[in-house]
Amino acid sequence: MKQMTRAWLVGLSLSSACSPGFEPREGRWEFVVGEVLDDGCGEITERLAVDFRLETKRGGRFTVEPVDGSGASPCELAGMEFECPEHLVRVTIKGTDAILDASMTEVGSFASETEGSGRRDARVVCTGGQCPLVAAATQTTFPCTAALEFMAAHVE
Repeated sequence: MKQMTRAWLVGLSLSSACSPGFEPREGRWEFVVGEVLDDGCGEITERLAVDFRLETKRGGRFTVEPVDGSGASPCELAGMEFECPEHLVRVTIKGTDAILDASMTEVGSFASETEGSGRRDARVVCTGGQCPLVAAATQTTFPCTAALEFMAAHVE
């Protein structure tokens, strides 16, 4: 009986070790701003909240690409926790020559394969001759910083 129990436990541990780890669902996700922790970027902080497409990769990795096409970001999974190391998102302000470069990081966790939450930190710089106009219109001074909590949910 002991050998049978031992064999069953070994088999159970091997099957759980070989089973695939957690992966969030691929597709479009809705990004919802929670509490704004640092509003140093004024109205630009709202532009940092964009729905995205998530694509899983091998080895506990995934990418998120904002639906506005501002740049894909690599992220890493550890169980259900995730981290997206510093990455650059570039936004062109329509009708101006201003370009906003946001260096961002995200950390958080998934509650399920279709829901997650976390924190986004950003540092935004502006290049172009019309940056003073953008700064005045958005009530900010460049460079600026922003931090916010967020929730995300798979929608399609």
